[in-house]
Amino acid sequence: MRFKKIMWILGLTAALSLAGGCSGNTAEESQQTQETEKTQDSADAGAGEGQEAESGTDETHPSDDSADQGEAVSDTPVRIYGTIQEVGEDTITVDNQSENSSTGDVILTIDPENTKIVDAQTGLPMQISDVQEGYFEAYLGPVMTMSIPPQTTPYVVVANIPEDGKAPLYAVAAKDVELIDGYYALEATDGATYMIPEDVDIQPYRTRNIVAPADITEGRGCMIWQDDQGEVTRVVLFEI
Repeated sequence: MRFKKIMWILGLTAALSLAGGCSGNTAEESQQTQETEKTQDSADAGAGEGQEAESGTDETHPSDDSADQGEAVSDTPVRIYGTIQEVGEDTITVDNQSENSSTGDVILTIDPENTKIVDAQTGLPMQISDVQEGYFEAYLGPVMTMSIPPQTTPYVVVANIPEDGKAPLYAVAAKDVELIDGYYALEATDGATYMIPEDVDIQPYRTRNIVAPADITEGRGCMIWQDDQGEVTRVVLFEI
């Protein structure tokens, strides 16, 4: 009888131990499952936030290609020509006949500090009030409004061009001029090259400074007159 009682106790203990072990394993597995699910949810949430961040970047910032294109915009002056239609207090309305820019009516806004108005015949500075209707040439920067008519602020306006005459050309030195066999070679930012004689008639613009062809240095602008054979006969040198 005592032996049976001992065996019954041992059997009950083993059963309880087995049940406890199974219960512990189930709890541990459940905990592991919950942790795994939490980890997966966190990963999914992180991926979602990353996708939203990428989407936001694309929407609010220009792409690298766009930035490169923006940097590639050239500041080489754009030459237009045609006839002057109307002269205002600080604007000149022209009929642009060049396909280098918007054709038809264009409003040139004159900035007294940055726009130079040059008399095509004398090379002297002009006031906007001295500009008359007739032929013109102008050199524009890269910015023009989308208005109708478009508006822009030119670097240079050449006025008083005779009907049978040639207008001077505006050039910006891409580098310092070089003396070659009695001529100063001027390489312009638009790719043109001018051979300027050592003894050319060269004048300063709006100053009384004494200037020489060697003073045409990188980034400096000038007006160039040529004869029918393309020889440079006169230069008006702008201040930097």
